[in-house]
Amino acid sequence: MWQVLLVCLLAVSGCTGETSVAMRSAPPSLPPQWHPKQPRPADRDEKAVDAALAALDLCALLDLGVYDRRKAPGAAPVTRQARVFDGRRQCELVRDGFPIPLITVRDESPEGARLRNDGAIVDLSGGKGYQIERRARGQIVGCSVLVPVSFVRALRFELAYGSREDNAHCEIVRDFAAAGARLLPKDLVYPPGGQDSGRVGACADFVSNTDGGDCDPAVDVEVPAGNADAVLGAGARDTNVQCAVFRKAVATALGSAFEPVVTPGACWFVEPQHRLQIEVGVTALGDQPGIFGSDPNLWTDRQIITLGNKPAVVFRNLTSNEYSVYASPHGDLARRGQVRLQISAERERGIDVDGQPVFPAEAALKARAVVASVLEHYFGPGR
Repeated sequence: MWQVLLVCLLAVSGCTGETSVAMRSAPPSLPPQWHPKQPRPADRDEKAVDAALAALDLCALLDLGVYDRRKAPGAAPVTRQARVFDGRRQCELVRDGFPIPLITVRDESPEGARLRNDGAIVDLSGGKGYQIERRARGQIVGCSVLVPVSFVRALRFELAYGSREDNAHCEIVRDFAAAGARLLPKDLVYPPGGQDSGRVGACADFVSNTDGGDCDPAVDVEVPAGNADAVLGAGARDTNVQCAVFRKAVATALGSAFEPVVTPGACWFVEPQHRLQIEVGVTALGDQPGIFGSDPNLWTDRQIITLGNKPAVVFRNLTSNEYSVYASPHGDLARRGQVRLQISAERERGIDVDGQPVFPAEAALKARAVVASVLEHYFGPGR
């Protein structure tokens, strides 16, 4: 669901929660048009990368020496077989008498580049890779390692599906990927900390299916002094202000691993493991906070509570992997202007498993604590 919500949040600030998520009403006025403030990194020369990949013998990247070290005693001989699948070249390491390949390396489709960030970063003996471990029914059943060669091109090494007693799927694939990476032209392999995408800074940890062009690391700006309207107005004009309002409270409640990034109309706090992601807002735009969470077709467990001496509504989505808090900085849920936080459980980076990720029970309490701290500090008596 978060992908649909992201569409809404990137379009406007403070969407309404009571119509279909993709059709939420627009606020009375929009903030200034958003433009990335950080310089965008440049990709490698597309034609040069295409030519280098076209010249590669993919079968040469499947090092038989790795297989010899890994094979069981008495294992049947293997051959490397080149083929084309779904229009992409690949090579398979096939054991005599077995129809399913042991290891495959393929020229990955550029369309999958935006999902590269789902993988856990691994060091392939001095080269950069993205590892995804596949699990089903509580067991490891497969693993793949992506070796990027540009922002959109990559080679994927993959172990055939199936359980193993030693659960060494990813260890084996990393061995093959590291050996294959050593055989690539040196200018194709990224170092472990290399810039292999358009994502800047902490945007590399943002769970999204974009290329990073709509994300900037937040700038630590000064929150304006004065009354609630001054803070809400500044937040509506600059998402960096929204991040600044929440920065200390998030770090206190959830830890320093969470870093703020800004997208059009929203501030997010992201962390490298992708277990949790937080969207926050402090804005005069959008619907009044009391309207959120009341449609039973979309939300459940709605309550009206008090946080920081201000009224707030809290609720969950129907799959219970997101928890939302909408508070009124004015003390009136029917009045426009909101302090909001949504925290969602995400699939852990590098893990592909069926079903929704489990939302930690303590995360809801921490979300309330964050909003209460913000309300007390920026919207308490004398503000």
